[in-house]
Amino acid sequence: MSSRNCPNCGFLSPPSDTKCTRCGTPLINTPGVSGYQPGQQPVVGTDGYVFPPPPNFGNVWQRNSMLVCSRDATLPDSCVKCNLPTDEPGLKRNLTWHHPLLYLLILGGFLIYVIVAAILSKRATLFIGLCADHRRQRRQGMLIGWLLFGGGLLGAILALANDYIGVMIVCLLCIPVGLVWLIIAARTVAVKKIDDRFVWLKGINPDYLAALPPFPW
Repeated sequence: MSSRNCPNCGFLSPPSDTKCTRCGTPLINTPGVSGYQPGQQPVVGTDGYVFPPPPNFGNVWQRNSMLVCSRDATLPDSCVKCNLPTDEPGLKRNLTWHHPLLYLLILGGFLIYVIVAAILSKRATLFIGLCADHRRQRRQGMLIGWLLFGGGLLGAILALANDYIGVMIVCLLCIPVGLVWLIIAARTVAVKKIDDRFVWLKGINPDYLAALPPFPW
């Protein structure tokens, strides 16, 4: 039996070991489900040094410009926007998705759409890595959204009380603008699809994706 590379960190372990000496990961080759790459051979230098394969992040892959992961995956400790290392825990995001055709139900009534979408939506919770700069940009964007929404609502009330109709109209327009701004600023990644097994995400940095193994299906 030959030596084996750890599927988590790439460390080359003796064939008698059942766990990786470096990280403790069980040395069980499980193609597909764990992101293990069958047929991946270690690179051996001219001096006999065995270079480990690229890092493997478990149930996380890349396919074209999208990230694909299992619904309980742990994402790499890098910013999804710039691929810089992150020092803080990932940002918890409760993701939801339903088939786009359900939006047609809005034509029959918004309440009907809300009820059906709540029943049929797929959900997943992931911790998304963001560097300090992108966390700050996100907070600033959300602050602007809240100011537009809250300022527009308060301004519309005051303008109505003082019969400033023109000002009231402008303030009322700020309310939906603030809501849209807030949603866009708070969103870190875009959900392409969620099914019973996997989550498909868009808006990921290309270098971040390049470090992931290709989706096996």
